[in-house]
Parts: sequence; C-alpha cells; structure tokens
Amino acid sequence: MKRNSFIAYAVALLIGMGVFGVDGSKSSVSASEMTPVEENYAKWLIRVRALGILPDTDTDVSINGAAAPTAGLDIDDRYVPELDITYFLTKNIALELVLAISKHDVEGSGSLTGVDVGDFYIIPPHLMLQYHFDIGNGIKPYIGAGVNYSLIFSEGNAAGFNGLKIDNGFGFSLQAGVDIQVRDNWYLNVDVKKTWLNVDAKTNLGAVPVRADIDVDPWIVGVGLGYRF
Repeated sequence: MKRNSFIAYAVALLIGMGVFGVDGSKSSVSASEMTPVEENYAKWLIRVRALGILPDTDTDVSINGAAAPTAGLDIDDRYVPELDITYFLTKNIALELVLAISKHDVEGSGSLTGVDVGDFYIIPPHLMLQYHFDIGNGIKPYIGAGVNYSLIFSEGNAAGFNGLKIDNGFGFSLQAGVDIQVRDNWYLNVDVKKTWLNVDAKTNLGAVPVRADIDVDPWIVGVGLGYRF
C-alpha cells in the first residue's frame, strides 16, 4: 500500500467513524446500551493497534567533509504491531504511552539513488497529553500533543559501507483520533500522529566518511481495538 493512500484511508476512516457508527448508521451503540463505565470514566484504556510508521525524510549530506547537495538518504516505511496504554486523569484529560519497535532500511536518494546504506532498529515511545470529547452514542474523538524519545540501536551496514551510527533523538508530536464503543467496554480506534524528529547519522563508504543530518518527521497511523476499565 502506498504511503499517501494509507494516510488518506486512515484519515477518511477517522472522520467517517466520528460521524457514523461502524455499521454506517448514526451509531452501532445506542444510549440504552451504554455501560456504567462511561458515567464513572474508568481510568484505564489499553489498545493493540496495527501501526504504519511512514517517515517523511529530508537530509543534508556531506561526503568526505564537503557538502553534497545532490545526495540524500531515505528511511523506508514499516508496518508493525503496537501497544498503547492510556490513563485518564479526569473524564476528558488523559495521558497515553505508545510502545512499538520497528526495523528500517536506509537507502540513498538523489545522486545516491539505488544505493543501500544499511538498516537500524528503533523504539520510539511517545507520551501524549490528550483531551477526549464525548459526542454521544459511544463516539469519542480526541486530540493530543506530546514528546517522543527515539532509541536507535543495532545499526547494520550494507555492502561497501561500515561504521553506520545513528544518534537517538527527541521529537514533538501532534495527534488526532477517535474511539468508537462497539460492545460493552470494547472500542474500535483510529489514530494519526505527526512527529517531528531530527537525528544525526554517520557511516563510511570504504574509507570515505559520509555524514547526514536527517529530518525523519514520520506520520504514524494506527488502527486497532481497545479495552477500557
């Protein structure tokens, strides 16, 4: 699935779920079917989601100490499982911790197009402060803002390269999503985040040092199921 199509589908689904119930009518859960959990605003919500991590990469590259404006590096898209834990401070205000791990390839772009540079693993936990709306009938949109600290490890080198190292980095994120109650305490969720993340990378092409300042800036799109208690 192409990146733009994946984002567009998730955004359309998020908007559609906020307007209609999961069966296409105004809601699949009537007011009479709502459980006391809503009145008591149970404090915990645990979700499992399928996550698309879609970097929007931009780089400044230097080769052997000289700027290389025609050269660039790209980080590929990945689709992984994810766990997130939400704790409600009040009925509307919550903290969300997002946990996932993914492996990405680093490839050349511009004058380096077609060159495989290496790969790496990343754990990008996000801590989000959210405001949850309740528009009735089990439909709960939310917005959020927060921080990310990306832990990058196990860098591997493609043929011809050695010494790949990518620094950890802090990022800032914005978020929008919606939870739809489908039965009792179970919720269907669609979530879209935009994270701004900058990291420094270095490697060597043979004996020639290659350095890059990378704006990773991923879209992070998730669809999943949650349980509130």
